Amino acid sequence: MIKIDKCVAKPTGFNVIKITSELGDEVQKAFKTADKLDEKLDRPRNHWKTMFEYHGLVWSDIWGFEFIANFGKKNQGMRQLVSLNDRIIEDRDGEQFLIPNDLFERYFI
Repeated sequence: MIKIDKCVAKPTGFNVIKITSELGDEVQKAFKTADKLDEKLDRPRNHWKTMFEYHGLVWSDIWGFEFIANFGKKNQGMRQLVSLNDRIIEDRDGEQFLIPNDLFERYFI
């Protein structure tokens, strides 16, 4: 027989970054500047720094706008495409998740 339990979620706080066209323009500009500075270096130091500054958001001329969850950590995720109004959620332990807009609005608004 199936047993169905009741669950109550505890209130929790987390940070949210909403993907907007303004943010996309800012990230694209920052990465183009970083890549230009890295041309003189032996490794993409400025590119990596920019990834940290923008919480795992990445811009490249080849792949476009992407997100790498938990960049630089042991549990680093694979590249994920991002769309306008998607959200990056950072929990209190610093773990990051990309949530599509429709799911964010369904569960958090």
